[in-house]
Amino acid sequence: MLSLGGLLLIAVGYLLVARLLYDAWGFLLLTVPVLSAFTLGGFTCLAFDYTLERLEKLRTRRTLERYVSKNLVKEILENPDSYYHSLLGVRVPATMLFSDLIGFTTLSEKADPEELVRHLNEYLTKMTTVIFENGGTLDKFIGDAIMAVWGNVHSYGVAEDARKAVRAAYGMRKALRALNDSWKAQGRMGLGMGVGINQGEVIVGNVGSQERMDPTVIGDAVNLASRLEGLTRTYAVDILIGASAAELVRDEFHLRSVARVQVKGKTLPVDILTLLGPKDDSVDKELVKWIETYEDGLIKFRDRDFKESKILFSRFLEFYPDDHLAKMYLDRALEYEKQPPDDAWNAVEVFKKK
Repeated sequence: MLSLGGLLLIAVGYLLVARLLYDAWGFLLLTVPVLSAFTLGGFTCLAFDYTLERLEKLRTRRTLERYVSKNLVKEILENPDSYYHSLLGVRVPATMLFSDLIGFTTLSEKADPEELVRHLNEYLTKMTTVIFENGGTLDKFIGDAIMAVWGNVHSYGVAEDARKAVRAAYGMRKALRALNDSWKAQGRMGLGMGVGINQGEVIVGNVGSQERMDPTVIGDAVNLASRLEGLTRTYAVDILIGASAAELVRDEFHLRSVARVQVKGKTLPVDILTLLGPKDDSVDKELVKWIETYEDGLIKFRDRDFKESKILFSRFLEFYPDDHLAKMYLDRALEYEKQPPDDAWNAVEVFKKK
């Protein structure tokens, strides 16, 4: 715009000088040929420079998007002042998602390095596509693990951020199933996945050293999301959701209670749940109905009514005999029925390790 303004200013100035010379001394200064050549040459150079600049910005953007989340690149380029201000450190409510592959260590010990990288990249490409489709920010890759955030760069509202995160987790579940079907058809090893989701207040800022900075989120809510991802293996589920996030998404998803846990670094227990699926026809209606029996059994278990909880869990297992959670609680109910726990027992599982 400055160049265009300067070009027009010079053209107007030339016309004024030509008019003054003619009025004062009758000197006829050529205007049409000179201004035509000048403006044509000027506009051509401006158009060429503008095109080159746009191409360079597009190339830079595409390069950045290979290393930084797309919505973060957009925010940096379109609102640099507000983005740089946020890097100083601000507290915001956000929803975090951690995911990690199960079985990848075994695969890495046996697979050809080139094949291993191709396998991993195929998985990460699918997962990040799902995250971007649901408006998430890809915070970082940690080996085969993924950390994504909703609400740090742009928020859709606290509840909608949580819903988008859970939609992403459900999409990742479906994407991995499709990948496993494809891999098995090719004679390749299938993989499992654990996902932890939590919502809470975090600090958004630029964390690192003077040599290298990392725009990320930190806080207790972030740590809990990471711990939940690790607990998926303990409870044999692929997705675990913290209570704060669960309350925000109950209207859209069928959830199932898993446990009341106190993870390492936390002084208070939290309820954790797993995702069955969205409230539509994609979820088994019979399972949703019988989950109510499981939930009643869990309430009785926590109220120390082990005899009744044993009956409810047994009833659920008649229809779903391979269900890990119901079998786990049935075994505990049988054990506590014979030898009741002490009065301090509160059905909280305490984990000393990460």
